[in-house]
Amino acid sequence: MRTAVFALPFASLLLGLAACAANGPTDELAGETAEDLAGDGKADSADGTYTYFAIKSDLRRCASPMCGGFFLERLNRTTTVCHDGSKEAACYAAELDWSEAGLNDQTRAKLVTAAGNGAIGEGVDAIVRGRFAPLAAASKQASVQGEPTYGRFIVTEAWVSESEAVADGVFVRAKDSGVRCITTPCSSIIEKNLNGSRSASIAGIDFDPAGLSEASLSRLTHDLIANGGIIVAGDRYTINENGSTAKGRTATAVYSRLVDRTDGDCFIGGCSGQICSDQEGVITTCEWREEYACYQEATCERQVDGQCGWTQTGELAACLGD
Repeated sequence: MRTAVFALPFASLLLGLAACAANGPTDELAGETAEDLAGDGKADSADGTYTYFAIKSDLRRCASPMCGGFFLERLNRTTTVCHDGSKEAACYAAELDWSEAGLNDQTRAKLVTAAGNGAIGEGVDAIVRGRFAPLAAASKQASVQGEPTYGRFIVTEAWVSESEAVADGVFVRAKDSGVRCITTPCSSIIEKNLNGSRSASIAGIDFDPAGLSEASLSRLTHDLIANGGIIVAGDRYTINENGSTAKGRTATAVYSRLVDRTDGDCFIGGCSGQICSDQEGVITTCEWREEYACYQEATCERQVDGQCGWTQTGELAACLGD
């Protein structure tokens, strides 16, 4: 059985138990297509899915800007177009340009830390959206003198993994489509492959492989509904329920977008009062899980990272452990 966020009838999404799934269905969002390649270099909308990159710190030891920057690799693609127009498996950026990200120093540091963790481990710990550009004056001077030129990466979005799980499979951005059904399975989550043009409607996300905490599951459920979606790496599976089948996606890793959240009220939502978020009136289906009882006496407030969440006291940890 799978622990999943399901697209369900009427009242949005829930954390529940998915139906047992068949193995190995075709993932229509996997691989590169001619249509994907045709979209390279085109301007992308805010709601689009191009210009997403895995980012890892450069741990080589030599003088900047030659070393000490970051390596970036286009997700779901075999090549990455660098600042000078060349195509490589991964591109080196001597520095990150945060001028368009709208993030404070504390929030930026989370991305840099995750990029460092990714450099010494497997998988993808950090994701950025944006574009390559040459370093400013220093790069121009080097070009005139016949020395190598270096690039920077202009960050517009920053994402970090919610667990230490190793990402595997197709990277997609998933969000609630607003579709509501009178029975399950209900395909009310839309997923789009990153750096591609394809999309699919699915009825559930299996979060078990990602090894998420209850606090992460609560926050990701909220973001899936109300905050523009989440990034998921995983594979296609088939949901069988009530005599019908629907598509689902496993989640080998899940990423949440970094935003500055330092003030404002926090609200308790969900049918069972299990969600703590900065959005008032978040709705879920009325499915009960035993751990929801633990939140009845817990405190929903701003955490040290500026986001709303359940304050992790000894009592709450013990209750969830039981």
